[in-house]
Amino acid sequence: MKKRRVKLEDIARKLNISIATVSRALDKNPRVKPSTREKVFKTAEAMGYMPNQIAKSLSSGKTNIIGVIIPRYDEPFFIEVCRGIDHYAREHNYKILISSSRNSFEFERENLISYERGIVDGIILSPTHETETFTHIRSIIGKGIPVVLFDNIKEEVSGADHVLIEDDKASYEAVEHLIKTGRKRIAFVGGIKEKKVFQDRFKGYLDAMQANQIEVLDELILHCKSLDREFEDTEINEFLSNLPEFPDAIFTCTDNYGLLTMKTLLKMGYRIPDDVAVIGFGDLGLGEVFVPSMTCIAQPSFEMGQKVAELLIQQFNEPVDKNHRKKVVKLKTELVLRDST
Repeated sequence: MKKRRVKLEDIARKLNISIATVSRALDKNPRVKPSTREKVFKTAEAMGYMPNQIAKSLSSGKTNIIGVIIPRYDEPFFIEVCRGIDHYAREHNYKILISSSRNSFEFERENLISYERGIVDGIILSPTHETETFTHIRSIIGKGIPVVLFDNIKEEVSGADHVLIEDDKASYEAVEHLIKTGRKRIAFVGGIKEKKVFQDRFKGYLDAMQANQIEVLDELILHCKSLDREFEDTEINEFLSNLPEFPDAIFTCTDNYGLLTMKTLLKMGYRIPDDVAVIGFGDLGLGEVFVPSMTCIAQPSFEMGQKVAELLIQQFNEPVDKNHRKKVVKLKTELVLRDST
């Protein structure tokens, strides 16, 4: 037979005192005598009482939970960011609740509405590539719910803090490194065109090529359309297999693209970096252990998670100001040189 959850009235009945006294005792209210408080705590523990967090938050107006919305669960970047959020949040007595928008604007909006209902104290969000309007986020901010945005931010949103990296500058540095090592026929492998971070990384590639007076060839540019790793592998394989003339270097917009590119090159018989140099973006661990190891733009993913959590918790202690965009934090990246270049 399923055991019924112990309630405040069960403890009150057991001790022959009022429910209000039990409630105040468990909240360590000084109005309750120490001897009574001790009896209540011992009885509650013996009966297996667990406080109802929802009821508690309704009375206090706080849940000590941070809502996090990310586009996908299987992306190492978002895993690292969530680790950073959780690390900082737990140090400050908060827990995190993570949901995925599945790269869908509609799911992103639905998740926001769910969090708006009082489940969380504030929200950390990485917008999807489909997010063209930010009215749903502005609506949340207008209701006094603190929000921090990170990564794929297409426009500034007043009232929300922003944490990001300068993707175009990071990409420029990577491509310029390839050029300085004598590479001139440089290919680009990026993600879906609609995503802001991929747009910025492509801009950095174009700027570096143009600044060094190197021709940009359409045949050397791939914007992957798939959001599934299996199909990304197929797209990269087909792209490299059908090139009329092979590049001497490839700049890729993620670690995953970089590793898939290197895998395909090795299968095709090319030597890395002798025939083709490769640079990835992210530096989330796998590039270092791959053979040959992969040169990467290292983005501070864990630190990004810590920073967004820090900014959100700071907002909890500030007056609500829906019209003021508080902070824009730009974290530094680093080019980590390894065997692939």
